[in-house]
Amino acid sequence: MKRPGQRWLVGCFCLVYFPLSAQQMLSLQECAELLTKNNLIFRDGQLQAEAAQAQWRQAKSQQLPQLGINLSQSVNLGRSIDRFTNAYIDQLYNSSYVGARVSETIFQGFSVQNEIRQNKLLKESALENSVAVRDAQLLLMVQAYVQVLATKALHESAQQQVATSEEQVDRVEKQVKAGVVGANGLYEIRAQFSNDKFDEVTALNSYRMARLALFQLLNLPPDPDTEFRPLSVTANEPTPLSAADLFEETQQNFPFIRAAELRRQSFNYLVKSIKGRNYPSLNASADFGAFYASTNKQLDYFAQLNATRNGSLGLNLYIPIMGRWQTRPRVELAQVQERVARNQLDQNKLELRQGIEQALLNVTASQDRYQVARENAEALEASYATVESRLNAGTATIFEYSLSKANLARAQANAIRATYEYIMNRKILQYYRQASWEGVF
Repeated sequence: MKRPGQRWLVGCFCLVYFPLSAQQMLSLQECAELLTKNNLIFRDGQLQAEAAQAQWRQAKSQQLPQLGINLSQSVNLGRSIDRFTNAYIDQLYNSSYVGARVSETIFQGFSVQNEIRQNKLLKESALENSVAVRDAQLLLMVQAYVQVLATKALHESAQQQVATSEEQVDRVEKQVKAGVVGANGLYEIRAQFSNDKFDEVTALNSYRMARLALFQLLNLPPDPDTEFRPLSVTANEPTPLSAADLFEETQQNFPFIRAAELRRQSFNYLVKSIKGRNYPSLNASADFGAFYASTNKQLDYFAQLNATRNGSLGLNLYIPIMGRWQTRPRVELAQVQERVARNQLDQNKLELRQGIEQALLNVTASQDRYQVARENAEALEASYATVESRLNAGTATIFEYSLSKANLARAQANAIRATYEYIMNRKILQYYRQASWEGVF
């Protein structure tokens, strides 16, 4: 009969290093791809980036000349002016007009150019922000994935405890029937079996909840046949830089920092664009037209159009006199928005620095817990083996056995939690070190 400590060590070894056979096995990398494809929060970030690109193209379109064609048809009744002779007439007649106009803004204080630069920065900021949204969702996915593996290992450990208790119940029942052990011993071992069964049901519910949370994050219907590939852990990994050095080296590489910086810069161009409205503007235009009047019986429709064609070229200079009174509040608002964006950038940097500090501390603490928990589990495994041998020899009581078994189960659970906590914290720290999830999975 394998002892529960031996079973736990074999189970953890298989969980950490060997894939499980199932109808479908998803790795952490495959879950990341599914999240990128299905997650609605990330999709919202992509749509916002597309909207920012459309706004940038809209701003660029203001540089294009305006071209329009005008067609009109009218019927005149009573006294009116003959369009062809400009004389008064009193009759029913119809007239047509065709025309075209091209206009272009030559100068407007570089307002349009600065608006284009502003929207270009906003477009780049939105693209960076969509990546930041994806990274944030991937962080949640990594935590949920590791939680699934941890709760699965805890459930399997609890199942092993139930199996061992069940074997002990059978053995003690035989001893009671043989008169070797009193009935009190059987009651105690059955109580231990009930406790283990309760812990096994609790662990199973936790495992199911963790799986549901991961499937919901991936926007997939829960599939009981889907398994998740275990992760490896290395205890002696290199120690990273200090939090301050790591922050200084990587802060400009994080998408949400770049997004906030680009957004802050965009307001500088917004201020310039608004101030450009205070300068004189110069527009050029070209017009062409022709008309037809039914009162002219000498020329047909197309001959009249050819005879009445006309065109013009024009320059229009507009000098605002009191424009600053209108633009000044808009400039003040844009300047406030720039300060808000600067403050948001500082908040993002603060959150990043605190996240790096927390990640470093979590890795150090979880590594210590991982090592201590494994040593504790191994020590209690040896102690349990001794008590079990004494119980079989009749030199230990059921109470000693139950206490030793409970201590071992608690130590094994702590070791499992510490193992997966350490795995998760190492991956989060790796993300902070390289400012992306590439290669982390």
